[in-house]
Amino acid sequence: MSETITKIMAGGKEIVLLGTAHVSRESVNEVAAVMAAESPDRICVEIDEARYRSMSEGQDWSKLNIFQVLKEGKGFLLLANLALSSFQRRLGVDLGVNPGEEMLEAVNRAREAGIPY
Repeated sequence: MSETITKIMAGGKEIVLLGTAHVSRESVNEVAAVMAAESPDRICVEIDEARYRSMSEGQDWSKLNIFQVLKEGKGFLLLANLALSSFQRRLGVDLGVNPGEEMLEAVNRAREAGIPY
């Protein structure tokens, strides 16, 4: 068993936790392999609907109200997010994988298997 996998028993159910890196081809491949080996009846992914849409459809910056962001005092959060996204994107280009691709792989495989996610 990989060092990135932890199995937990809770309420008579086995929970398989898979630790991934958001910019790693190995993590994408491991998601596919674990889902094939474990045949889960559902999956949980560390991603909300808005981020999933952004990753799968692309970010629509035209909808961002920068004045509202600043008014709400979230300017620093936006700046930090942009910096991290830029860093992950550049790293992804170097490694040949998109940031968060392992999460998209899990969601896509869950859809193909017809299981909730």
